[in-house]
Amino acid sequence: MKNVLLKNKILLGLAIILLMTGCGLKRNPIHPESIALKNKTEQKLSVAVDGGALVLNWRLQNQAEISYINVEKSQLGSAGNICKDCPRTFERIGQVPVKKENDEYRFVDSLVEKGKIYSYRLKLCDEAGVCRESQTMEIDFK
Repeated sequence: MKNVLLKNKILLGLAIILLMTGCGLKRNPIHPESIALKNKTEQKLSVAVDGGALVLNWRLQNQAEISYINVEKSQLGSAGNICKDCPRTFERIGQVPVKKENDEYRFVDSLVEKGKIYSYRLKLCDEAGVCRESQTMEIDFK
């Protein structure tokens, strides 16, 4: 009887240890094509004021693997974006198709208010729908 009880305690202890270590999945799997996209594509994003709108300009180099670009915006002080140093919540405000003959792009955001701080980023997506984020640009719209 004592042997059975000891075996059950050992099995229970091992089960607890296995449960505490997790399933082994630490993040979403990376599509192999996205590695090539990340290594080959370079972007230079800038934001400028044009009257009552903000204009995003960027250049892409080695854009052969990119099918489309999602433009995303975050407004400081909105829901999910309370503090400046906290992680931001972005929402998609547009999608730009990739022009194979030109590496310069422009997007105008006219849904902005003076006195607000906005952050923008691009999501560069390939044909498989695998996207990667660009650097984030922040602008205080005065």
